[in-house]
Amino acid sequence: MDTRKLSTLLMAGALAAMLSGCGGADAKKDPGARPPAVALLAARDVATVTRADLATGVPVSGTLQPGVDVNITAPFPEALEAVVVKEGQAVRQGQPLARFRTESLAPAATSADAQRRIAAAEHERMKNLLAEGAVSQRDVDNAEAALRSAEAAAAYARKQLDEATVRAPFAGVIAHRSVQSGDRVADGDPLFRLVNTAELEFAATVPGEAVGRVRPGAPVTLAVSGLGDLRIEGRVARVNATADAATRQVRVYVVVPNRDGRLVGDLFATGRIEFQQAPRALALPAAGVRVAPDGKRFVWVVVDGKVRQRAVTTGLRDELRDLVEITGGLAEGDTAIVGPVEDLTAGQPVQIGGGPGAGGEN
Repeated sequence: MDTRKLSTLLMAGALAAMLSGCGGADAKKDPGARPPAVALLAARDVATVTRADLATGVPVSGTLQPGVDVNITAPFPEALEAVVVKEGQAVRQGQPLARFRTESLAPAATSADAQRRIAAAEHERMKNLLAEGAVSQRDVDNAEAALRSAEAAAAYARKQLDEATVRAPFAGVIAHRSVQSGDRVADGDPLFRLVNTAELEFAATVPGEAVGRVRPGAPVTLAVSGLGDLRIEGRVARVNATADAATRQVRVYVVVPNRDGRLVGDLFATGRIEFQQAPRALALPAAGVRVAPDGKRFVWVVVDGKVRQRAVTTGLRDELRDLVEITGGLAEGDTAIVGPVEDLTAGQPVQIGGGPGAGGEN
């Protein structure tokens, strides 16, 4: 090839390369490309990583029962002269609750006591005669038997007279009153339900596979129906020694103190028996922890108004509060995306509740 032609070709190639290099930066900018779409999030779609007392355990549900619960029944058939307490009334131990008519009881008690005194005198006379040889030992024994019978009859008559005034066997509250003044009742008819709620008992069942971790003294946290967000604390008192043959569930009994009297019996409650606790742990709503295709966990966070992806490690899950312990990857105060938001990309701009995204670098 001609030397002059070769030189011309080389110069043209160099010029093309220079022109290409000059236009490369503009090509990379791709002025026709669209910026990433802004992710619009509601305030409920984000949460701040905070510290909380977390716990995990087995869920339970059941009814709170008074620690002491007694049905007081009629001791004999008779008419009630007066019922002196009302439902909801607090009573002290020994306080009168009702009185039966005693028109027949008082004379019967007086007569029985008189018969006892006569039998006692006859027994003493027989003993004196035996000493003189005037009667046999058998006569004395018969007199003693008559005395014992008269004593029993007198004691029974006194007992009925005493029971004519129905008294509270312990301090508590009248939960139910079944009778009114003037009612005639039969032996064993219900009169009152008396309860003491200073301490409540919560009975629940747990699966047989979990019972091995339930021990007397284990802490229990309960939410009571009708009391809002109030959480009450109790302790496992007893664990049944056998499982239900049909369900394989084991009954567990929990003691719940009620010192302020806020709780009442027969309320429904749900909660858990705690196995493990993590005080002051970094916590995030469980919905914020996502799983990548490779099985690793991550969280979308908002930093300087943009989406960032953070790999995280987790600890226990608090099922009752739906929180997860964060053991690595996040710091207190981070803003995490917890809503059901899809198609997020790292670096994507974010607006929360119509305003710019929040959050800062750690």
